[in-house]
Amino acid sequence: MKLKLVKASQGLQWVKQGLLALRKQPMGYMGLLGLTGMTALMLMALTAAAGPLLVVSLMPIAWTAFMVATRRVVTGQRVSLGVFAEVFKSPPTIRRDLLLLGMAYAVATAGVIALASLLGPNADEVVRITQDSEDMAEVMANPMVQQDMLLRLALTLPVSLVFWHAPGLILWGRVPLAKALFFSAVASWRNLGAFVLYGLGWGGLMIAFAVVARLIGAVLPVQVLMDGIAMVGGMALASAFYASLYFTVVDCFDGSSTASGQVPEVDGPALNDTERRDPPDQD
Repeated sequence: MKLKLVKASQGLQWVKQGLLALRKQPMGYMGLLGLTGMTALMLMALTAAAGPLLVVSLMPIAWTAFMVATRRVVTGQRVSLGVFAEVFKSPPTIRRDLLLLGMAYAVATAGVIALASLLGPNADEVVRITQDSEDMAEVMANPMVQQDMLLRLALTLPVSLVFWHAPGLILWGRVPLAKALFFSAVASWRNLGAFVLYGLGWGGLMIAFAVVARLIGAVLPVQVLMDGIAMVGGMALASAFYASLYFTVVDCFDGSSTASGQVPEVDGPALNDTERRDPPDQD
């Protein structure tokens, strides 16, 4: 396994690359996000009891689809809903490992929720505070809510980093599930500085968007306008974030793939360094 170490500043470059990819094909990415969101809502409505867990288990499939979409962008192709078909057209062993990855992620997420409920503030009290507060600012200012959010974030981040690179390693590197999780954890740890700046970069963009939206609302207090800005802006940021996942994977690994999965090639033979870093203009 050939791991690539990147500078901490590369984390901000990943943010930029995600935004550039979105700029090239915004409707393709946002359509993909919209389909993913609607599918999640339908699954939760049809299976109320197991719905949330089922949705979580399918998240690695969604991440993989967005990685495939970004690979299309950097090679000058159009993003379409066919990226999901491309994922499921993989060999049976790859599909099996991706589904098992989703199940493992669901179990890990359930463990995080259970541990947070055990160690953190009373869940019912947090829900009561959320329901009784007049606006989101009041909710966020509550110390109990802040404690709950920080604890959940602290428990979620390690899980996310372990699973981060795994879909790409399984799909393109033909790496078995257990090895993919191990290599993903090592890559995340060895490039932790880049991932810290990556997270701070997206956090900063979210805060900046919220400030701009609030300023617009103060100047033009039209609820319909504010709802539209919140929806479109939120979808754009989420789409850019998912678009950037591809770059975080291909920049952390290098080598040629083998049947045993010892040396995965997550960027694929069709890509070179220029294509990976600078998505071409679309006509």
